[in-house]
Amino acid sequence: MAKKRYTIEELDFKDDSPEEQVRTRKIFEDLKNRAEKGENLLEREKEFLCLSIKLSYNPDDGEPENFKFCNDFIFHELYLTYFHNDLAGPFFKAKRGKVVKVEMDEQLKDMKKLQNISDNWLKEIQITNHKDQILQELSTETKQDLKTLEIKIPNWVRKIKANQDRYRLQKDKIILQSKFIYHLAKSVMENYNPEDFEINFSGSIIEFTSYSLIHITSRHYAEPIKGNKAKTYHYKNFLPKELHLDLKNILTKIDNKHLIDINKTDNIIFEYEGITYQLWVQKRYKQIKGKGNVQINRIQSFYPIYDTAQLTKIKNDLQRIKIEHNLYLWYKPN
Repeated sequence: MAKKRYTIEELDFKDDSPEEQVRTRKIFEDLKNRAEKGENLLEREKEFLCLSIKLSYNPDDGEPENFKFCNDFIFHELYLTYFHNDLAGPFFKAKRGKVVKVEMDEQLKDMKKLQNISDNWLKEIQITNHKDQILQELSTETKQDLKTLEIKIPNWVRKIKANQDRYRLQKDKIILQSKFIYHLAKSVMENYNPEDFEINFSGSIIEFTSYSLIHITSRHYAEPIKGNKAKTYHYKNFLPKELHLDLKNILTKIDNKHLIDINKTDNIIFEYEGITYQLWVQKRYKQIKGKGNVQINRIQSFYPIYDTAQLTKIKNDLQRIKIEHNLYLWYKPN
């Protein structure tokens, strides 16, 4: 019999009433029992469990550091503490409901933990045949980023200590971001139904897959981590966790105008909240049980356009039509 999977709503702490405390305590004890037996939990279940342990005033519940199943939760908090602003202090942590400044001795311990996490994750992504499709796709993406870094800072440059330190720091940034994106992608794919990732468009289906999410978040978010000036980055309007829903909503509205045939083009350009975006869709194949290799339309990339010359070309070559008050489509008239 399949174990119960708790919904997002069930894992939400609603209030401090006695009834709510009893309800969430039952879930906590069930998940903790399953985790201690080595059973796999969903990302949201692990987060609920470890956050509950962290917030608990019952000494018998222990601390997240006491449990191996909280390792990812600990990493997530450390990563957001130090890398949300690209290692620029001061740093703060939430402890028992209070936000406190992280002192230097704790910072050093945390950095050592992150270094160990980076080393272990590197070994994981170097494996070439992961059964986990998300991990397989992320490994490919991360190895490419590391190869690019080696070209940018080759061995002979790294002979200078300062360059060696710069290389190691940038390498760790790439590896740790890779791990963060892995858990983000797992969480997103677990939290939504398959149909939420399918977009009806011009008589076909466009799919937003784990590859789509990994590629876009890795290439076009967190500019300070990658520092690639050739890429453009999302600063507002689209959050990674809801990106598939936002794109589905926008593409559905665009499709109502019947101006784009996805079988005749591989990109869609639209303007949203005053920013011009380019969405790439390409035909790929995926294995479907009982059907073999099936061709699909997969979202490959999605990013904002800021280059003046490129924007001018779009205005000269395409026509603009209003979809709604904050959404416009750029299209080629027949």
